[in-house]
Amino acid sequence: MIKINNNEKIEELGDKRLKIIQASDSYRFSVDSILLLNFIRIKNYEKIIDLGTGSGIIPLLLFGKRKGLSIYGVEIQKDLADMAKRSVELNKLQNGINIIQEDFRNLKNIFKNQQFDVVVSNPPYISLGHGKINPLSSRAIARHEIKGDIEDIISVSNYLLKNKGRIYLIYRSAKLIKLVIALKKYGIEPKVIKFIHPRPGENANLVLLEGIKSGKEELKIEDPIFLNSNEKNGEK
Repeated sequence: MIKINNNEKIEELGDKRLKIIQASDSYRFSVDSILLLNFIRIKNYEKIIDLGTGSGIIPLLLFGKRKGLSIYGVEIQKDLADMAKRSVELNKLQNGINIIQEDFRNLKNIFKNQQFDVVVSNPPYISLGHGKINPLSSRAIARHEIKGDIEDIISVSNYLLKNKGRIYLIYRSAKLIKLVIALKKYGIEPKVIKFIHPRPGENANLVLLEGIKSGKEELKIEDPIFLNSNEKNGEK
């Protein structure tokens, strides 16, 4: 029997018959995670790690996309990690998904280098000293660079990824240059960029990025996404 706390409820996840445990008073997954999930390219039997997995939404929805996947979700916050573990158990996916409660900056002490085919992350994007910090600490840590910044994520990703391994990120488009500089510093080449706009006629506020470790210099800009429109740059 899976324990469900008083502040939690079980929610359905679309047509895959998956379920997730969500808490009313802590971090809940947002559209950012779904946008990132739909951007990721996965092959059969790959080993994947999600840095800052939160409620475990990305491992849960990613697992059934290909055969034989091995997915690790890393979450520093104890309550969120516990909730993600129980969601994995609720869906009976313990053989394919492992949730680790740990600071991702310490992963070099847990994994040998070059162990993963894919790194995924929806990292905090607000620098300390900027913006109002959410009084609910779980949401603050998810949004603000309290437990590590983008360079920390790229550094550990470089350590974890195999040669030619891939990283998938969603980040503030206004900080795209900062992200690209960090990737290049650690030998990860930006390969695909996709901008996300609130609606047609408005500037992009988010960007999806695929990078390849030791990849060649060649960047593809994909058609943008408009969140509040059924049209995507001419596509219906």
